[in-house]
Amino acid sequence: MSNALKLVQIGKRDLQLDDDMYRNLLEQITGARSAKGLSESQLNAVVDAMKQRGFKPKAVNAKSRPKARAAEVAKIRVIWLVMFEQGFVRSKTEVALNTYVKRMTKTSNGQGVDRIEWLTSEKAAQVLEGLKKWHYRCMADAIVASGGRVPANDKLTGPAGYEKLAAYYEEFYCGNA
Repeated sequence: MSNALKLVQIGKRDLQLDDDMYRNLLEQITGARSAKGLSESQLNAVVDAMKQRGFKPKAVNAKSRPKARAAEVAKIRVIWLVMFEQGFVRSKTEVALNTYVKRMTKTSNGQGVDRIEWLTSEKAAQVLEGLKKWHYRCMADAIVASGGRVPANDKLTGPAGYEKLAAYYEEFYCGNA
């Protein structure tokens, strides 16, 4: 369903148009009594007519997403976008992120959490840790592949942790130096 068609349906509901009033409006604006088969420009004309009657559509963007249940969700999104910018994931869309979340939350019966907003704090922490481990491996592999070495931790007892490696990678391998 196109965004314009969704807006027409939302406008019908918000303006509380009964079926006859809705079809009369469609016919008045487009000459058709059904939204089925209308072009995008015709649907936009219907939305404009609804706006003149008081319809106030809300923009659908990142700010209007459903509120996440878990605080970790914001960090998951940030890491996902960073991984996209660094070329480690192919898509930065919510659909791709939700696919990852569902795969990471599958239980023994094959179910998983369909949307990142629905994660409990416990599940979100699991997804976050898995994502950080994946990102760490990607960065470490990219450093080694380019002839570099993964930096040591502050005590020089082993490799750097996630935060230190991410900062190192950003500084020396992302062209921000």
